[in-house]
Amino acid sequence: MNIRLFKKGDLLLIFGIGVLAVLFLGWNTFGARLSTNQQLTAVIKHNGQVIQQINLSSVKNPETLTFNYEGIRQVIVAEKGRIRFSESDCPDKICVKTGWLNKPGDKSVCMPAKVVITIVGENKKVDSIAY
Repeated sequence: MNIRLFKKGDLLLIFGIGVLAVLFLGWNTFGARLSTNQQLTAVIKHNGQVIQQINLSSVKNPETLTFNYEGIRQVIVAEKGRIRFSESDCPDKICVKTGWLNKPGDKSVCMPAKVVITIVGENKKVDSIAY
C-alpha cells in the first residue's frame, strides 16, 4: 500500500512559502546595512543629561570611552557606523549583552549606572506594527 503524505502541489506550496520566509528574513536582517550612506549619531546620556555625542559616520579608527558613574566603570567602544558597551561593572551586564547598535532607534541602557546610548539618524525603515 503506497500512501503519500504530500502531493506535488503541497510540496511546491511548502517550498514557495519557505523561500519567501528566507527572503523576508534576509531583507529585514541585512536591508539596513545596505544603506551605509546615512548619518548616524550616538548620543550618550547619564541621568537624562547628554554627556557625549559621537558622529558614527565619521569615525575612522575605533574609539574607546571610559566612564565611571554611580560607582560603576563602563567602557564604550565606537567604530564606523556602530557603538556598544564593551565592559561594565554592573551586576547583570545586560548593557554589554545588547551588543552593537547600528540602526537609528537602537538603544542600550545600563540601569545601575543610569547610562543610555541611543542611535539617532534618519530612519527610512517603517515599523510594521505602527502605521
